[in-house]
Amino acid sequence: MKSKKLFVLLAGLVILSFIVTACGGGNSGFPTGKFIKEGTQEYGLKFNEDGTFEVFNGDTVFVHATYKVSGNVFTETGNDGGCEPNVDFNYTFDGSKLTFTYVGNPEDDADCAGRYADFNNVTYTLTK
Repeated sequence: MKSKKLFVLLAGLVILSFIVTACGGGNSGFPTGKFIKEGTQEYGLKFNEDGTFEVFNGDTVFVHATYKVSGNVFTETGNDGGCEPNVDFNYTFDGSKLTFTYVGNPEDDADCAGRYADFNNVTYTLTK
């Protein structure tokens, strides 16, 4: 009887862990929402909970992309802007300001001018 209850409890915990992992999208702790780039009024990034983001200026979207997060490392996993995927950035977020810096040498990604300009030691402010 005890082993049956233990089995049911363990099975329930396993199922719960799968649900939490699936709902979290693997990006727990990373802020979502609309962020405006410092020094601009309408240019920014919008991060969604489903692991997608977009680069915009006002109502115009320039790039759609995907990402994942592990610890304080943000990885762009894909994009429709023609840049190579799987580029890593360290990020910090203080509750309103989100800053990105390259994990490796920023110059290695200089051919992707848009991403280079948007993630090379750049800070964004969360909008309401």
